[in-house]
Amino acid sequence: MIDFGKVLSERRQMKTMIARWFGLLLSLCLFIALATQVSAKEASMAFFPIDLDKDGIPEFRIEASGWVADVTPSVTTDTYEHAVYTHYQYKKGGLSFRLTLARMENGSVLYFVQHTASDRAVSIPLRILAFDPTVVKTAQLSAVPTKTWKQSSYIPPVFSSALYVDGERLFYRIGQAEAYAPLGYTVYKQIREKEQPIKHAQAANGHTFSLVLNADAKTEAVTWGMLGNQPLIRWDNEQAAAKAALLELDKDKKLREDGAYYPNESTYRPYAPGSFYRNPANGDGLHALSFLSTEENGAFFVNLATHLAYAAVKNQNKEGYWETQPRSEWLNKEYKIGYKYMDNRRNADNATFLLRFTQAMPDAAVQHALRKWNAYLTRYIAMHGMKIGKYGVFVPDYVGSAETKRTHTSLNHLVAIMNYLYEAYLRDQDEEKRELGNKLLAGIKATQELWVMPNHNLYYALYPNFTPHPYPDYLDLTRNDLLLSQYFLTRIQGEPDPVLQYLIDNKNKWLDSQQ
Repeated sequence: MIDFGKVLSERRQMKTMIARWFGLLLSLCLFIALATQVSAKEASMAFFPIDLDKDGIPEFRIEASGWVADVTPSVTTDTYEHAVYTHYQYKKGGLSFRLTLARMENGSVLYFVQHTASDRAVSIPLRILAFDPTVVKTAQLSAVPTKTWKQSSYIPPVFSSALYVDGERLFYRIGQAEAYAPLGYTVYKQIREKEQPIKHAQAANGHTFSLVLNADAKTEAVTWGMLGNQPLIRWDNEQAAAKAALLELDKDKKLREDGAYYPNESTYRPYAPGSFYRNPANGDGLHALSFLSTEENGAFFVNLATHLAYAAVKNQNKEGYWETQPRSEWLNKEYKIGYKYMDNRRNADNATFLLRFTQAMPDAAVQHALRKWNAYLTRYIAMHGMKIGKYGVFVPDYVGSAETKRTHTSLNHLVAIMNYLYEAYLRDQDEEKRELGNKLLAGIKATQELWVMPNHNLYYALYPNFTPHPYPDYLDLTRNDLLLSQYFLTRIQGEPDPVLQYLIDNKNKWLDSQQ
């Protein structure tokens, strides 16, 4: 006798098994289709996953599409004590795309992108993905009337200037894709009409920022940003936020892989309105050193200082100094100084920055650069120094080729070199540095009355024949340099110098009269 109940039960089980197998088969088909789509997508893009904490799960991803998808990049690495730079270089015909990822010691990553095209207009779409959907705070720099932060709690769908985003887990800066015409000698003119705004889209797992890098035979495109898993700027620290606004390289200053760029001087050549040149002084790095504590101020400062230090290491020339590359029409006319000259104030500032950087963050590459600079400085004083009085020496502000004339000596330049020598001596107790500093001090003391104007202001500079230069002295820069000299001299010899105090007192009298 047939057990119909049992038969029905077996049929139900069979249907269930068939349904399950069908479901598995359908899932497998969908997986294969999805994998094929992803594979096709990856084939049309260059992917750069960024795993900040090295746990195998990327927090960010950079994607570049277009012609780079068909090219295998050459990959090189520069390893330093506090950062590792990985360079991805793509080349095809007259096209070039370069991505540099700089992994900082604290886990942050700076990215620098450059796209050039030699013979035709080509665009590269670039996407930065941040895998943190939460937005706690955003900030953009406002330069009118003064540099302040415009803060919000949302990301606009379209924007055209650098944006800082604080999420729940991730903190990052997304920079604008900017277009520049290279004019030579580290001068670039910004071409704003060839720039496109950044587009933002949010998904369940995070945010996507889409940029377009437009390049042609006369224009290149660049962008940079900062990615981290700890705050870049501690917004509740008012001093840190204000300092970051001053240091942010977005509007009146620019940051590239090879350093900081400042608005070009109208007397420089090449020149065009809206152009920038690489300034070797590294004043931004020097200011950032006072805010190195990530816990108190944010990672922005140590990241910026670290990058500028290593850029300076790479930019140092064989002689041991850092060139100002554009030609100054003023210096060329008066002293026949051409391109790529030595400005001793900018070099003193940069060397002071590197000296303090390696004191806070010891680094063999930076120390080697300082040794090269110290050797050059000794040769420079011996070769170009002009004897003043019995022991004193003046050095010229600028040095060009062998055909150039001897330049004037500015008080602030002379004191900056002297201060570097004294500060370096206090670090390493090298007697040669102290003796060289003393020679420059003796030169100032031998000419003390020549620096003071009848109204108690200080002359900016003296020509080699000791007549005053007509250029006006800075408001308080020279006075502040002299105050720093007094600090070093008090540490070295136990008391400040009376002649330097005489100059300080006169400058203070003049400053008081201007109020």
